[in-house]
Amino acid sequence: MKYIGLYMRTMFALFLLQISLTVGAFELVETSVSMPLREASNDRYNDPLNCVEKTKRYISQQKYFELNSWPQHNDNVPKKIANLGAVQLLAFCYTQLENYEDAINLLHPILQNNGFTRDNINILNLIALTIPPQNRSQLTNSTLLKMLHDSLNNLETGAFSDSPNLTIEILFAIVNLSLQENLYQDTLNALEEIKKRIKDNNDSKLKAWLIYYYGLYYNQINQPQLANSAFMQANKLAEQNTLVELNGLVKKSLVEIYAKQYRISTALVFAKQRIEFYLKTKNNVKQADSLIEYAILERQKNGTNESLIYLFNALELVQINKHNSLLPHIYLEIGRTYLANGQKDNDAKQFQLAQKYLQNARYHFKRLKLTHFQIECLLLLAQLNIMNKDPALAIIQLEKALQLSDNKYLPLRAQAFEMLALSYELTGNLQLAILHFKNFHALQNRIKQGLLELQQLQISEQLQLFEKTQNQEQLEAQNTHLRQLSSEQKTLANCALLLLILVSVLYFYTVTRNKNLNRSNRHKQQQLAIHKRTKLPLQYARNNNFNTLYDGEPLYYMLVNFPFLNNLNELKGSNEASKIEHRFGAAIKKQFLNNMAFFQLRDNQILFVGKQKEYGSAQALFDQIETFFTVFSEDNQIDNSIACGLVTFPFLKNSSRALSANRTLKLSILAMSAANQIGHTLHKNSWVELYAIDNLQPAFLDGDLWNATQIAINKGLIKINSSHPDYTFTWPALKD
Repeated sequence: MKYIGLYMRTMFALFLLQISLTVGAFELVETSVSMPLREASNDRYNDPLNCVEKTKRYISQQKYFELNSWPQHNDNVPKKIANLGAVQLLAFCYTQLENYEDAINLLHPILQNNGFTRDNINILNLIALTIPPQNRSQLTNSTLLKMLHDSLNNLETGAFSDSPNLTIEILFAIVNLSLQENLYQDTLNALEEIKKRIKDNNDSKLKAWLIYYYGLYYNQINQPQLANSAFMQANKLAEQNTLVELNGLVKKSLVEIYAKQYRISTALVFAKQRIEFYLKTKNNVKQADSLIEYAILERQKNGTNESLIYLFNALELVQINKHNSLLPHIYLEIGRTYLANGQKDNDAKQFQLAQKYLQNARYHFKRLKLTHFQIECLLLLAQLNIMNKDPALAIIQLEKALQLSDNKYLPLRAQAFEMLALSYELTGNLQLAILHFKNFHALQNRIKQGLLELQQLQISEQLQLFEKTQNQEQLEAQNTHLRQLSSEQKTLANCALLLLILVSVLYFYTVTRNKNLNRSNRHKQQQLAIHKRTKLPLQYARNNNFNTLYDGEPLYYMLVNFPFLNNLNELKGSNEASKIEHRFGAAIKKQFLNNMAFFQLRDNQILFVGKQKEYGSAQALFDQIETFFTVFSEDNQIDNSIACGLVTFPFLKNSSRALSANRTLKLSILAMSAANQIGHTLHKNSWVELYAIDNLQPAFLDGDLWNATQIAINKGLIKINSSHPDYTFTWPALKD
C-alpha cells in the first residue's frame, strides 16, 4: 500500500502539471446580467448584502417579476419570463448570506415553469452547487441528479453556442451532488470528463475549481495525502486568480482535513487565514462563519475562554447586520462552550449560561425548521440536566429528540437512547433503562454496519482509482511493447526482474543486517569497556588507552584496594549499593579527571596512573587519594580503610621497555597484597611501594614475574618503601 500511495501521489502531481495553465475568467454558474446589474454582480462575493439590495431594487422596477409572488396566472405577463439573470443573481447573493429559504423560493418555481433553456440549466446548477440538501427538501439530491443528467443528454443534441462551458457546469454540479450521496464512481467519471474537456483550455480558474473538487473526492475516499496536495494547489491558484468563493471554500476544506487528523494547530493556521481573508470583504456572514470555525477549533484544544471571545465577536457581527440564519448556530456553539466550561469546573453559573444559549438556539432552529440542529440542542440540554441531577426533565427532552428524529439522524438517535438509559437509571427505573440501553446498542450496530459498508465502498474506489492510474499512456505504451515480445522473451524478462528483486532484497537485507550488527557490536563494546556500576573504564577493555599512557615521563601505578566494596550489597542492599558505587565513580572522575588516569581492575580495585614529577613521592600520591576517600566515606557512611600498592613505570630505569605496562601492573598487585597485610594486621590505611635498584638486569625478571619478583626482594634487588617501614611482610610464594 505504501508504494501504491507513492505512485498515486506521483501521478497526481503529473495531473496538476497538465492542468496548471493560467489566464481567463470562470464562474461555476454562468449568468447573463444586464448592464445596470454589473455593479451588483461585482459585489456578490465581497458585499452580498449590497448585491441583494441593488438587485431587489432593479427587479422591483421590472414588469415581469414580483419579489413575493410568482405570476403564473397573470395574463398581463408574457409567457417568456424576462430578466431571469437578475433572479439568479439575487438567489446567489442570498446563498452567500446563507439565506437559503429565500433563494430556493425564488429558484424552485422557475424549474417548474421554464422548460429546457440555458437559464433553467443555470438555475439547476446554482441550486445543486450552493444550497445544502437540508434547505431544499422539495428538491432532493436524487431528484436534482436526474434533472442534471437529463439536461446533459439534451445538450448533446442541441448545444448552446453562446455558453461553451454549460456542459462543464452541469458536470461540476453532478460531482457536488454525487459526493454528497457517496456515489464515488459517478464522481470520478464526471471529474475525468471535465478534465478531458478542459485539457486544451487555458483557463486557470476553471482548472482551480477542478483541482478543488478532486481534493473533495480524494478526501471522501479516505486519501488524505492526495486530498491535501489538491487543496494546497487549489488554494494557490485561488489566491493567484482572486477567486473569492473558491478561496474561502478551499481554506475551509484544509481546516477540516487537518482537524480530522487531530492536527489542530495546523488547522488553526488555515482558519486564521480564512478569517483574515473575509475581513478584507464586507461579507459579514462569511466573516462570522470563519470566526465560529476558529472558535470550535480553540474549544477542541481546551481553549474555551478564547473560543467564547471569537463566538461573541461573531454574535455581535450577526446581530448588528441582522443575519438571523446564522444566529442559532452561534447560540448553539456558545451554549456548547459554556457546557464544556461547566463540566470542567463544575460551575453552576456556566451551566445556567449554557442552558440560556441552548434554549435560544433551539427556538431559532425550530423557527427555521432545521430539525437536525433542534435535536442537537435537545441532546445538549438533556446532558446539562443530567449533570444538574434533573433526569426527569432530561427524559422529556430526549423523548422529544427521538420524536423529531423520526428514524433519521441515526448518530443523534443513538446518543439519545444512551442518555435515556442513563436518565432512567438515575431515576431508579431500571427496566426502562435496560430497554433504552438495548435500543442504543441495536442502533450502534446499525450505524457500524453502515460505516463498514461505506468503508468497503471507499476501499473499492481506492483500488479502482489505482487501477485507472496504472492505465496512463506511458504504461499503456510499455504494455503494447511488451505484448509484441515473444513468449520466451517475456519469460526471460520476468525471470530477470524476479532475480533482480531477489538480489536487491538480499543486498539490502545484508547491508541492513550488517549495519545493525555493527551498531550492536559497538554498543556491546562500549558496555564492556566500563564498569556497570561505577562507570569507570575497565583496565582490560580493548578500546582503552592504558597501554599508551606513557610518553617518556615516569608514571606512578597506584593500585588501590577499597574493602568497602567487598560486602557493600550485604550492608546496604543492592539498590543502595549500586547508587553508592555510581556516586563513587562520579566522584573519582570529578576529583582526578584533569591530573591522572584511572581504571577499574576488579570490583574492589582501582588503578590510578599519574606522572611521577607531579607528586614527587608515593606518600604524596597516597595522601591525596586517602584524603579524597575519607571525605567520600564520611558523606556516604562507609568503611574508609584502603590499601595501596605502588610501582613506577618504567620499572627498570636502565631498560624502560623490559617490562610492559601489563607486567608492571602485576608488580603493583604484589605491592597491594603487601599493603593489605598491614591493613589486616594493624587495621590502618597503608601503602607499599616496590622499586628496583638501578643496575637490576631485565633478564632477572624473565619467566614467571610473580616468583622472580619475590626472589629479587629477598636478594635486595627490589626495594620496599612503605607507610609502615618496620613491618615484616610474608610473601605468598614464601609461606611454606
